[in-house]
Amino acid sequence: MEQKRTGSRTLAGDAYEAIRQAIGAGDFKPGDRLRFADLQTLCNMSVTPVREALARLTAEGFTVLDDHRGYSVAPLSLEELRDVTATRQLCEGEALRLSVLNGDADWEARLIAAHHLMVRIPQVRDDMPTAMREDWEVRHAAFHAALVSACGSPILLEICEKLFSRADRYRRLSVSLDDGARDVAGEHRRVMELALARDAEGAASALREHYGLTAAALEGFFAV
Repeated sequence: MEQKRTGSRTLAGDAYEAIRQAIGAGDFKPGDRLRFADLQTLCNMSVTPVREALARLTAEGFTVLDDHRGYSVAPLSLEELRDVTATRQLCEGEALRLSVLNGDADWEARLIAAHHLMVRIPQVRDDMPTAMREDWEVRHAAFHAALVSACGSPILLEICEKLFSRADRYRRLSVSLDDGARDVAGEHRRVMELALARDAEGAASALREHYGLTAAALEGFFAV
């Protein structure tokens, strides 16, 4: 039976968002055991929606279930990083290419507005330069969503959204390892400018390169 709704969402959906955000923010680290009592306190909910949220998080790869230990945060791995990166390059690159070909003036306006909002605030926290600002991450997600929003395929958009979320923990880790040599803002601007110039292949290539640079920055971390 569907859980009681809060607004237009279920309690299980709210629990899913709360737990996923806590994992993304590093409150629960890779390998940490997830105890129901702690998650109920975090979500301020009964065990049923929390259990449903964990089932969804496990299906999406954020958590794992062990018969003996219960639920825990999924580990990070070089193999998954490479898989997620390659799949994003394939799917989001194609979604952007289609958006450039199909996008109208409204799509251009969404893209310009999303980029403007993203660059208005810094990427990292003032008190912790190795941590990403949550408000920047929201705007960053909106920018990437705007890039592919005119692809014309709801299924492809759903896949892109899930891949973006799946890459979240790796993206946050790459920020903590940033040595200042990479110009992420410049990479975003280049992708946008190529898209607005209607260079479909160039924009898709720049986006694939953007994801590849994030993966390359993490290769050394996993090699240690």
